[in-house]
Amino acid sequence: MLLGSRVLAALVSACLVGCAVTHQLLAAPGDLEDYRAFRMAKREGARLARAQAYLERHPEGAWASEVRTVFDAEEASWFEAAKGSRARARDYVVDLPRGPHIEAARALLLLFDERQDDIDTLELLAEARRTQSLLDEEAERRRRLGEVVLAEVAALLDPATWGARLDEPPPLLGAVLRGPVSRSWGGEPVGVREDRAFFVVPTPDGMQARAVDVRFQLVVSHGRLVQGMITGEDLFVRWAEALAIRVLDPTAPADREAAAAAVADVLAGALEGRMPAERCAAAVAAGRGPETERELLARGCDGWGASVLMGANAGEVDVIAVRGPQVARASDGGMR
Repeated sequence: MLLGSRVLAALVSACLVGCAVTHQLLAAPGDLEDYRAFRMAKREGARLARAQAYLERHPEGAWASEVRTVFDAEEASWFEAAKGSRARARDYVVDLPRGPHIEAARALLLLFDERQDDIDTLELLAEARRTQSLLDEEAERRRRLGEVVLAEVAALLDPATWGARLDEPPPLLGAVLRGPVSRSWGGEPVGVREDRAFFVVPTPDGMQARAVDVRFQLVVSHGRLVQGMITGEDLFVRWAEALAIRVLDPTAPADREAAAAAVADVLAGALEGRMPAERCAAAVAAGRGPETERELLARGCDGWGASVLMGANAGEVDVIAVRGPQVARASDGGMR
């Protein structure tokens, strides 16, 4: 009995080997070569592509039944995977351009592309909004410098400023001072406000940051407000940069001249309502020497006076000075 089993196994084995040998002997050279290419393929898409190529070239080939069984099973799974991502849909179209589901795979690819286009559009819109928000923020910071200076000028041009006590300032002056007024060692009230404005200037090589200190000071003598001043180092060049949104070199004469012209034009407009140029313009003493300040703008009439002075060199202090009309005080000495 044991011998019979061994003989049967030997016969089956011989048959299998013989069958394989018979397939190879009977198959055409191209049939065997294409079958080997199918069996040697490692990547799933390549395996399916070679299986389809085999079946197209050898529909009645020696291994057609085996290859068709594999292709039918694996192609269906390959297409199911294509439904899950654009990359898999693209792989199906690339590997099986004549596959049974090629039209459906192309439709999937278009659908994925449309979704990606929508996503790209939304991302572009979000980025554009972020960029616009940043630009608006930087524009607001550039405007801030001019707003601080012009608010202080407006407070100095308010008639109520020149008749008020500093410990009870009128609205415009109070808004500028934004806090209680301190007293000097001699007991005189001292109205001082200091601000630092930050902004950036765009250039082809990137952003250049700026920081500008602006000092607002009221000069009081014997209880009376006699003058108000707005000062800052290189204030006019930096203000002109914020206005023009371009870099200016405070050491370059041409840039200083451009800054002087821009600032003088803005301040002339600010002074016009209180001291119109037609009857209040005063002579401007320009270029009085390298060690002195230059007066860019001067007005004076009806008890009011204003002078705009630019430092002669980079790093020096620019000054906007305003003097209001002297107002009679009560017998108690006025401001305390």
